[in-house]
Amino acid sequence: MRRVDPPQLTPEQQRRQAEVDQLLAERYRGYKIVETTQAYSGDIIDWVDSDTIPGARLAPPPPPWSEKDLRPASGAQLARTELEAYPELRGPKGTTPIHRPDFSVYVMGETDAQSLQDYIENYQVSGQPAGQNRLYAGLITTAANKAIAGVINQFQGDVETGTLTLIEAATLCRGWNEPTTLEMVGAVVSRDRANFGNSQTRIQVEFFTHGPTTFGNNVGGWDTFVTGFVPAAGRPYGPNSVVLASTPGLATQQESRFDISQDSSSNWWVAHNGNWLGYYPASLFNLLSISACEAAWYGEVYDPTPTDWTWTDMGSGQFDTAGYAFASYVRNPTYLDLLGVGWYPGVHFAMGPVDAACYTRSALTTGATPWDRFFYLGGPGGNAVGCN
Repeated sequence: MRRVDPPQLTPEQQRRQAEVDQLLAERYRGYKIVETTQAYSGDIIDWVDSDTIPGARLAPPPPPWSEKDLRPASGAQLARTELEAYPELRGPKGTTPIHRPDFSVYVMGETDAQSLQDYIENYQVSGQPAGQNRLYAGLITTAANKAIAGVINQFQGDVETGTLTLIEAATLCRGWNEPTTLEMVGAVVSRDRANFGNSQTRIQVEFFTHGPTTFGNNVGGWDTFVTGFVPAAGRPYGPNSVVLASTPGLATQQESRFDISQDSSSNWWVAHNGNWLGYYPASLFNLLSISACEAAWYGEVYDPTPTDWTWTDMGSGQFDTAGYAFASYVRNPTYLDLLGVGWYPGVHFAMGPVDAACYTRSALTTGATPWDRFFYLGGPGGNAVGCN
């Protein structure tokens, strides 16, 4: 059943949409689509026979989390995705949901991309641990690891067209020349108007193999925009799912716990709130095919025209000093070393560039369980005095 009417397209937009349709036909070749649903958000989800997805039946690694780890803080709950909140949207048993990629930014002509391939390779906007036209509020630690985790509290907030705001957990190795050798696996809760035609809060998954600006199938970029991420058979939802976000001042906070974990074959698996979403095969990587080198947890805002910094919020749009129920937080950032021992970040560094007039982060603080380690982050960007 159609829930959102499609826009009326000009002849040029119809040509671009035909490119998208062709790409999807190629991407889905060999898949058996059992059912297609359109969610209340407008997202289109294809329910694919799990046995027709190569690699989907690979057994995930033992869960690196415990029941205690998945227990939300007092006054909070695990953030539900749209498919969890509305069971009537779910497809048949034995199928795996795949969100169709949203190429509306390209179709509607909001970039200068000359083709869909040009858009994917040169106009996709990633999250990344350092980059141009970005401001950060987070921390990174140098630590050989085979798994990382963290609980992210994300809010509703303002997002200017063409910008991106996210809170990310990532494991990475920079290599000898970061612009071309950075390898990373990251999971985020975002409000993304650089890659999507709306500002809904979503979970997203991304990877790099040749630096943070080299995009393409099995090379790098967001899942569904490019190939590389193998869906886990029968997962309840996948990357790009709309997820509940917190509202400033309301008692119940929404938490998303991400786990990024390497299995015994060096594949990198991603889980959200205890649900395995899929994995990046070890064969995609060089450095990460052995282990990761650093772990990072951070807020990031991207502005394509930073001479007058965007009013896009990080988190709730309030600075870290606003505290619980008003500012976003990262709770219990952890990593597993190569022996499988869990650690909180020890010596760590601030992500950069930073501008405290725009966005801020508190110190990594020690508290009582379940707030063993945490920090707050956020800010209103260009709406703040002095943020320019």
